[in-house]
Amino acid sequence: MKADIRIVLMDDQVLILEAISALLGAHGVEHGIKVVACSENYHQVLQAVQQHQPNLVLLDMRMPEVNGSEVAYKLKKHSPNLKILMLSSFESVQEVALAKNAGADGYAFKSESIDVLMAIIIKVMVGKEPFVSSLSKEKLLSTARDYGLTRRQRQVLKLLSQGNNNKAIAHCLGISARTVEKHRAQVLFKPQNPSPTELSSIAMELGLTHN
Repeated sequence: MKADIRIVLMDDQVLILEAISALLGAHGVEHGIKVVACSENYHQVLQAVQQHQPNLVLLDMRMPEVNGSEVAYKLKKHSPNLKILMLSSFESVQEVALAKNAGADGYAFKSESIDVLMAIIIKVMVGKEPFVSSLSKEKLLSTARDYGLTRRQRQVLKLLSQGNNNKAIAHCLGISARTVEKHRAQVLFKPQNPSPTELSSIAMELGLTHN
């Protein structure tokens, strides 16, 4: 029996959004894959999910206003049965861990062919797809555990995940607020400010959430 996979796409780049939608529209029909809505930001994807009741959302991992893992977390909170597949242009172990901890069901790369992407979609829907399609498990396991953080950076991360600001962390560790900001930037792996979910996810992955 043909599958019934109703997809909402989210990507801030309209050209990529239209390209993925067109490819899935052209090649997905025989597999029961249908794109029911496209969205360029978090607010649009929320509206699309409420209106169209999809069973899968394809999310861009890197968004200008809100990270894809944050969107995944919020969507899963409101719709626990909704499947979420993250799409990224980057083979980042850190982002894979963030997406997984946020509740995403899979992580695929935009470099995949349309046939591979459809195969991943189908497997995610039946719960059989390994979390990441082509990033080696060895690389994931060896790197995601420590993220290459120093002892001090781990201390900063733990305090950040507990809701402390730079001034409070500086006081607690006996260092300057400027030094805290430096460590904080190195912890984040990217220039954007962290969301609470990202901080908590990394801290949880590193086992820093317990006293």
